[in-house]
Amino acid sequence: MNNKKKCFVVMPFSKTQSCTEQKWTEIFEYIIKPAVEESGLGYECKRSIAERQNIIKGILEALNKANVVIADLTDNNQNVFYELGVRHTLANRTILIAQGEEHIPFDLRPYPVAFYSEPPAKIADFKKDIKRKLEDIETNPERSDNPVADFLEHKNIDLLFTQKSENSKKLTALVSELSENLDYAKLILEEAANNQKIRKEKRKEEIIISTVRFDTTCLDLLISNHYVTLSEKLLQSALETRKYLKLSNAKLDNWHEDRFAESIEEQFVDFFPTLKERITTLIKEISTIRVDYINDNYKEPSLPPPILSRPEHREYVKST
Repeated sequence: MNNKKKCFVVMPFSKTQSCTEQKWTEIFEYIIKPAVEESGLGYECKRSIAERQNIIKGILEALNKANVVIADLTDNNQNVFYELGVRHTLANRTILIAQGEEHIPFDLRPYPVAFYSEPPAKIADFKKDIKRKLEDIETNPERSDNPVADFLEHKNIDLLFTQKSENSKKLTALVSELSENLDYAKLILEEAANNQKIRKEKRKEEIIISTVRFDTTCLDLLISNHYVTLSEKLLQSALETRKYLKLSNAKLDNWHEDRFAESIEEQFVDFFPTLKERITTLIKEISTIRVDYINDNYKEPSLPPPILSRPEHREYVKST
């Protein structure tokens, strides 16, 4: 099995303005190929072979699979630039070479080029340059080295910035929602406690049934979308807080019925300290995450942990 890394050379194989077909073969065999294979980095160097049949499929496959592609820009060959463009859309790790600066088009001048020519000393320098470039690719294989990659890199940065901004807004809204729910809880407690007092004093006509309900819109979004990945402990806390808020809403919906009113008020008065603690803790934790997230200091778990409603459900879940 051939385990050598692949270096595919994109270059003319027919006569061009400055080189015959034979000359191009010699350039590959005696300059480019030795520079790659004698680098000591374990590369096998090949180029496309001129055949009568359409070879574009094979070339595209080679451009996609090659660890490194070398493109000879000499004489501005159309096929070379087409294949170079294809490579640029597929991957980085491309080395540009030419016989002189006059062969480099304007769009590619910002990128490094290795130059070669006939004198042995110049060829030796070319080999050293190729080796340095291959070593740099080994060290930084995904470094942007072409206009397409530069564009996509900036596009991804913009997308990441936009996503980060959106997530920051969602976290801010969540903190605000939790804070508002804390006020709702305090208001409901006051009304429930006041109603208990009124009942003892037998002034039932003064009883007030609250229309306030807890809001879980932002909490639902975090739990359902995982737009920011939480630790298992914090996610469990968020789930339990949401459950208590929704259960409280369900009980509050029955508050207006006389047969439930007194019981609901008593339950809420007893439960308020627990609910307050849960909401307060969650506000503090989400607020800390929000600040860390905005400042790029938040380290998310690699994957959102599944929170199962029952321990026995673990047998149904495949671990990652």
